[in-house]
Amino acid sequence: MKRLFDAGVAPARNRSLIGLAIGLVILIAVQGALGRYQVSVLTTLLLYVCLVSAWNLIGGVAGQFSLAPSAFVGVGSYTVVMLLRGLETPVWLALALAVVAGALFAAILGLILFRLRGFYFTIGTLAVALAAMTWMTTWEFTGGTRGISAPLALIPDSKTLYLWALAAAGIALVASILVIHSSLGLRLRSVRDGEDIADSLGISPFSMKMVAMLLSGALTALGGGLFALQKASIEPFSAFSLDWSITIIVMAIIGGLGTVWGPVIGVVVIYYGITIQLQSLPAVSALLSGLILVLVIRFLPGGILGTVVAGVRALASRRTRRAG
Repeated sequence: MKRLFDAGVAPARNRSLIGLAIGLVILIAVQGALGRYQVSVLTTLLLYVCLVSAWNLIGGVAGQFSLAPSAFVGVGSYTVVMLLRGLETPVWLALALAVVAGALFAAILGLILFRLRGFYFTIGTLAVALAAMTWMTTWEFTGGTRGISAPLALIPDSKTLYLWALAAAGIALVASILVIHSSLGLRLRSVRDGEDIADSLGISPFSMKMVAMLLSGALTALGGGLFALQKASIEPFSAFSLDWSITIIVMAIIGGLGTVWGPVIGVVVIYYGITIQLQSLPAVSALLSGLILVLVIRFLPGGILGTVVAGVRALASRRTRRAG
């Protein structure tokens, strides 16, 4: 059975990996032709791809609707800036330690909150996110409400940061491809669709959710650390803001939950298609994003990608029946 399953998912996994490799090569090749503003926009877009793909593992594939991404972004941001500021740690090492910090925070969170299910789990993650932000505003070691700044001499230039963001997005997408197109992804989806049934089949819901939480937390902290380098200066109300969680979840839902490329589509639609194009009209941008979210939930429950895939399959099935 496992051999048959692997044979079924291997083509989709390989296609996704090949498509990702081609996309990364193109983005590297065009870097020299981009202006400073374009590099900045693409860097932010790639970092959002990392964050949304990371949340999709826990929220879309595992079905645990977490509101804690903002806490992981904050953990990654402060880990990187504090290491650069206090120890003058190399950037690559600071980012690696941010990933470790995100995974450790995710493990602690999972041990506490995976005793809860459904709505109660979501409220628990919200409480943790708010508590983390409140704590950071009073912790003088990290500057409290004043925040802290990274040494400018240690911050990579814009094109180097672009390559770091490209690497982070690539790592997050590879993780998504390998998880979704594998037996691990099948077990995670079984937990999402019915924990009790999965448990009766010998699948540990706690273990599966913990794996998804660790991956999601580590990748989100990586994205948060790179966002901190892009901004150079951070403070609790921005690094731990719930806007991170809301934006990430909206992008994932609009693109398509539980899919590899849905998060990418959601990021492009919301960040580049709305936020950047309407940056002089932030109120209109927020209103339009909310309207699109409502329309997608009402008429496209599978998100943009899920709806397109379902339509293509229906069309192919109809042609097959006609041919028969």
